[in-house]
Amino acid sequence: MPATTHANLESLTDLVYGALFGETDWQDFLDTLSTRMPDAKTTLFYHDSVAGAGAFSLCSGLDDTGLEGYNRYYCTINPWMPKAAVRPVGLGVIADQMLPHVELVKTEFYNDFLRSIGCRSSVGVTILRENNRSFNLSTLTSSTDTGFNRINADLLTRLAPHLQRAFDFMRRDKTGNEMGRSLFDAIGVGLIYVSEGRQIRSMNLAAEQMLATDVGISVTPTGRLSSSDRDFLEHLASFSRYRPPAAAGPFTARFSSACASFKCTLVRLTSDFMTEFLQGPTAAVVIERIPVACPELNDRLPAKRQLTAAELRIASSIAAGLSPRETAKLHGISYETARTHLKNIYSKLGVNSQVALVRRLMP
Repeated sequence: MPATTHANLESLTDLVYGALFGETDWQDFLDTLSTRMPDAKTTLFYHDSVAGAGAFSLCSGLDDTGLEGYNRYYCTINPWMPKAAVRPVGLGVIADQMLPHVELVKTEFYNDFLRSIGCRSSVGVTILRENNRSFNLSTLTSSTDTGFNRINADLLTRLAPHLQRAFDFMRRDKTGNEMGRSLFDAIGVGLIYVSEGRQIRSMNLAAEQMLATDVGISVTPTGRLSSSDRDFLEHLASFSRYRPPAAAGPFTARFSSACASFKCTLVRLTSDFMTEFLQGPTAAVVIERIPVACPELNDRLPAKRQLTAAELRIASSIAAGLSPRETAKLHGISYETARTHLKNIYSKLGVNSQVALVRRLMP
C-alpha cells in the first residue's frame, strides 16, 4: 500500500472510531473522505432492492436540491444498484464494475442527475445487507480514471471492517433507550418502542401495567401493537415505516372507559439515519393516564341527579379534554346524541359550561 494511502486509511479509521464515541461526528468523516477525489459527493445511504428505492442520508458536497432530487426520484432509477445489491459486502467497487461507462452515459440517471451535480462516475462499498436492504458508503466523482478510482475503491475495502464494527456496536448499544424507559417509569408514563409492522421492540413497566387495563390498545400473541381505533393503527403503521410521510407526527389519540382515560401520543423517532437503518425505524407510543370522573361520583349525588352509564362515559370524556364532537366519535354516537347527553349532565350537576363541568367532576 502506498504511504499516502496508508496515512489516509489511518486518519479515516481514527475518524470512524472518533464518530462512534462522540469525539467527532460522521460529517467530519465524510468531509475528509471527499477530499480524496475530484468534485466528490460522499454519502452514507440505504437502498431497498425489492422496492427499488432508497435515500441519501448524511452527505458531503451535495446541496439540498441534489439530495431531494435523489431521494424523491433518482434513487428509483439508479442503474448501479442491481449489481451493487449482489456484490460481496465489504468489497470496494468502481462504477464500471456495476455498469460500463458507455452504457451509463445513455441513462437518464447520468444525464439528468450525475451531470447536474458535476459527477461522471463513483466508487462505493456495501457495509451491511439485511432483508433486501443495504447500507452503503459511496463517493460520486468527476473522475473516470479507472486506475485512480480503483485505488480509492481499495481504500473503502480496507475501511469497511472498521465501519462494520462501528455500526454493529451502534446497533447493540441500547443505553439511551434504557434510560428513557426508566425516566418515564419515574413519572408514571407508559413508553413503548414500536418497529416496522407495529412490532413491539420494548416497553417500560408503566406501559406494561397500563396495557393490563382497558387502555384502548393491546398486544397480539405475535407481539404486535393493536387497537380498535383504525386511525390510530394507520398512523402507527405509517410512523414505523422506513420512509414515512413528510409530516410524520406527533399524532394523539384518546381512549376512555367509565373509570379511566388515556392519552396516547405517537412520535416518529428520527435521531439520525444510521441509527434508524441499524436498529430499524422506530415509533414511540407515549401513554398518559388522565384523571376522570368514576361511577363513585354518583355516591356524592342525590338519587334524582345521578348520571346514567352513558352520561358517565360522556362526562368522563369531557373531563379528559375531548370536545363534544370527539366524544361522539369515541363512543360511536351522533354529535346530536352527545349534545343531548351533555345537556342532561349539565342539568343534573347544576353547571352550564365544560369548564364548570370539569371542576364539578373532580373529587
